[in-house]
Order: sequence, then structure tokens, then C-alpha cells
Amino acid sequence: MKLLKVEIPKSKLSSVPKNERVFFVQTGNLLNDLSMLQKLTLFSTNVKTANQIVHMAQNMQTLSLIRIQAGKLHEGWQLLQKNFFATKLSLEYEKELTAPEKEDLQKLKAYFHKDKNLISLIRNKFAFHYYPSSTEINQLIDGLREEEIFEIFMSEFYGNCVFSMSNVLITYLILEYTGVENTDENTDKAMFKLLRDVTDVTRWFGSFLGGCLLVFTKKHLGLKSTEVEIPEPTNINEVTLPYFISGERN
Repeated sequence: MKLLKVEIPKSKLSSVPKNERVFFVQTGNLLNDLSMLQKLTLFSTNVKTANQIVHMAQNMQTLSLIRIQAGKLHEGWQLLQKNFFATKLSLEYEKELTAPEKEDLQKLKAYFHKDKNLISLIRNKFAFHYYPSSTEINQLIDGLREEEIFEIFMSEFYGNCVFSMSNVLITYLILEYTGVENTDENTDKAMFKLLRDVTDVTRWFGSFLGGCLLVFTKKHLGLKSTEVEIPEPTNINEVTLPYFISGERN
């Protein structure tokens, strides 16, 4: 696989206005995080199995990754508020974007300007915080059917333990924010609704911020690049991220 390498001398970076420097560094960091999380989520869903325990563990892992990515997306929008709109960089950069990039920025604005967008709700309650209070958890448990049965799976290797009871109860709470009816059968529907929102917003960020970084590069660094080569990577459909693992780490 061939890539283009753009070298950035410290002297050039020092000559860039400080607000643009900060925006350039922070957005690159955000795009790195989103790229890694998006791939990890995909790799987790690539695990195909007919075993119900493995399927449950994969869903739990995927939902955890989605929650973290939702948190990053919310924080990315806050980054734009502080380092793009408030600094007035938006007045300069937006006019240089392509039509699709401008359209994706408008989609981001429309999504995050909604009072109760799903990504921000997940970030504030389930991504980085163990939010549900003792009252909420107890109310949830008290309201469940008496015949409800929960499970946990133990292993001598901690990494193969699955506390599915906790995942099920937290998923029930997440269901309330997705608008999907709270039933056992709808757990997957709720997860995929959240996945769809996260995937769409990640794509909009990638398009819009990619355009901004190109504008920055043209303006301050020029487009001089060197072609470099890396070993051919594995096909994206062949990479999996299983929950259960075996063997010892060397």
C-alpha cells in the first residue's frame, strides 16, 4: 500500500497562528481516535457465530465500543465549539470547503443542535461515566418480571469472564434513550440504532475535518509530499476482534 508523507518542520508549525495550530493538532487527534474506534467496532461485528454465549459477548463488546465512540463524537463537537466556531476560524475555513464537506458540516450542526440527540445522551450517561444511580438501577430491577433470569460466566482467566447481567441491565437503560420499546427482543435493534447514529456522525466528521485539514495544509504547509510504502494490510472483512481468547501472552 502506498501513502503520501507530508513533512512538517517545526519552524513552519511555529509560524502558524496559535489558534490554527491548536485546531490542527486537536482535530488530527480526534480523527485518529475515531478511525481506530470505528475499525474496532467493525472488527467486533465481523465475528460470526451460531453460539449464543459468544454472540452475547460480542454484542456486549461492540456496544461498549460504540458507547466510547459516541463519547468521542460528543467531545469532538465540543472541540469545534471552542476551537473552530468561537475562534472565528469557521469564517475562513468554511468558504474553502467543497460542497459535500459543507453539507456534512450542516448535518453535524443539525444533529448536535437537537436538544436530545442520542450521542450526547450516551456520552453524558454511559460513555465515560457509570451514571445510573442506585435509585435508577433498583427501580429497573424492581420493575422487571419475576421470571427474568440473568447470567454471568466465569473463567479462570479474567479476560474471558462475562458479566452479562450488568450489560443487560445497562442496555435496558440505554433502550429508553433510543426510543426503541424496552423488550428482550429489541436489544439488538437498540444497539443498531445507536450504531447507525455513531457511524453517520463519524462519517460527517471525517469528511468535514478532512476538508479542513486539507485547507490548513494548502495554506501553511504546501502540498509537497513524498510517496512511501507499507506492507499490504489485511482485508478489512478478514479482521476480527473476538471477546473470548486462549493461549498465553509471550
